[in-house]
Amino acid sequence: MAKIYFKKLFLSSKKLRTELQIAFGLIVVAILVFLGYLFPGIASFFEPKMWLHIAVLIALFIVIIGFLIILQIVEPIIKISNEAKLIADGNLEREIEMAREDEIGELGLALNQMTRRIKDNVDELQKYSKQTESINIEINRRVVILASLVEISNLIAQNAELQLILKAAADKCLEFGNMTLGVLVLKDRASGDFKIHLLTGNKSEQLMQQGIKDIPIRLGKGLLGKAILKQNVIVLDQNVPSSEEIEEFNRLFGISNAVIAPITSKGNVFGLLIAGNEIDNFICAPTEKEVFGLLAKQIAIAVNNDMLIREIEKLEVTDHLTGLFNNTFTRKRLTEEIKRASNSQQPCSFVLIALDRFDEFHKAFGHISAESILIKVASILKESISPTDKAARFGDHEFAVILPGKNKKESIKVADDIRKRIEQTFLNEEDPRRKLTCTGVITENPIDGVTADELILKSGVLLAETMHQGGNRIAH
Repeated sequence: MAKIYFKKLFLSSKKLRTELQIAFGLIVVAILVFLGYLFPGIASFFEPKMWLHIAVLIALFIVIIGFLIILQIVEPIIKISNEAKLIADGNLEREIEMAREDEIGELGLALNQMTRRIKDNVDELQKYSKQTESINIEINRRVVILASLVEISNLIAQNAELQLILKAAADKCLEFGNMTLGVLVLKDRASGDFKIHLLTGNKSEQLMQQGIKDIPIRLGKGLLGKAILKQNVIVLDQNVPSSEEIEEFNRLFGISNAVIAPITSKGNVFGLLIAGNEIDNFICAPTEKEVFGLLAKQIAIAVNNDMLIREIEKLEVTDHLTGLFNNTFTRKRLTEEIKRASNSQQPCSFVLIALDRFDEFHKAFGHISAESILIKVASILKESISPTDKAARFGDHEFAVILPGKNKKESIKVADDIRKRIEQTFLNEEDPRRKLTCTGVITENPIDGVTADELILKSGVLLAETMHQGGNRIAH
């Protein structure tokens, strides 16, 4: 109580300098009193001995007051120092409680304000750090996505087989969104129906054993049938209300969530890409939805390219190595010649020729030598037929000749002439393996078949039997 009283009595000033002056003055007064007691001649007040006790008490009182004043100055400074050390150690939750209106109070207030600013800055830095970390994670994620898309693009650019591209794209589905199942629904080129073409993931084998590939997909019927017509990416997650169609879809594939992306190109619908999982409370991020859409577009490009390549192959009529007509053109031309022969009541023969022991030659002398032989044989065929006849490379080392208007007897002469020329061409070779011969068979419409497919099928069977019997002959 005394401490508070003296504080109110002497330290009402707002300036620390005033407090120090008061403390210093009191100490000086105490010293003067003490000196007066030691040297009584200085002042008459100190001469009587009766004032001895009073002088001592006054001096003691003055010293106590000065000490209290100094203590009021020193204690807050020590407190501020200790708090400052704790703040410097990183404890930014500390706050200096200083109910003073002098310079020490202002110092405490300034330290508190500085601590708050530091804490705010640290909080802001932590916030930015978390944002930066989140951005880095997203950047890394997008890099992985881009790498996956580039991998599929490289396969397409390299003209890889369609099945390889489709498998790679389906596998990529499992790398995003914690998906565990990838499904490809494609349009069958023969029937035009949409069917499940490929499954990948931990449940793929089980689903295939359950016969999921045999389940029909009808346009406009069920979730998948409607998804084909909508041609938009469909997300089935926690945010999508359940329905009978969704429940049936989830039950069918054994999943709880899915992304269904249409495989389309220039208005043509080729199928659907489906990715799913069984995660509770799953929400598909917009980025993941975008990724599956891009994968579906890449699949569409691959399917479209494959269709174009097949169309080009159909349009090509010649073999790039020999210059003869190719298999596709020969089948089509034979069909046309048979129709023409039927209308005009004329015969039409088909000759199929194969080189004997050509596989052995290929293994012994290599690919380049084998191609050279095929070119020579093609030249012999061109020289051996009339302008109305058509010669073709029908297989690896098989050749065919369409002979419009010629019956089997006339065709035998042409075929045997070809056989002899081939035999004569390689007769003088020193290595017995280079002495190539050929075997040929002849079929005639309508005796051996009324369609091109029937003549070709019968020719293939007859050729195999003839070569098995020794070769270097013409059979019919």
